[in-house]
Amino acid sequence: MDSERLDEQQLRSMPTSELVRLALEEARLLARAEVLHAKQELKSELRSATASGILIGTGGAAVLCAISVLLVALALLFHLPEPLAVALVGAVVLVVGVGAALAGVRKLPRQPLPKTQERLKRDVAIARERLS
Repeated sequence: MDSERLDEQQLRSMPTSELVRLALEEARLLARAEVLHAKQELKSELRSATASGILIGTGGAAVLCAISVLLVALALLFHLPEPLAVALVGAVVLVVGVGAALAGVRKLPRQPLPKTQERLKRDVAIARERLS
């Protein structure tokens, strides 16, 4: 018997052991569904975190390159007239690096598994309503 197809009269006439069995079966199904949804959500967040990591790494590498170029420019200030060009290149690389790092930080998930948390809250509320 499927519990969705049972009307109130049928439920009242069922023995307690059968009602408990049905409740446990539905709880097991609900738990399996939540695990599947959580896995899908984790995969999605992992893809997003991977992209963020790549962007943050790229930004960090670009910032290191920019610092190197700016230090070379500083050294060249004392000997050659071209250091301004080198400094401008360093500044551009720095801006690109900071932009990439900020984009990566913005893509990081703020709240883990928000859909799963919402479903669990809804499930608890429904369970409380039906049990009271």
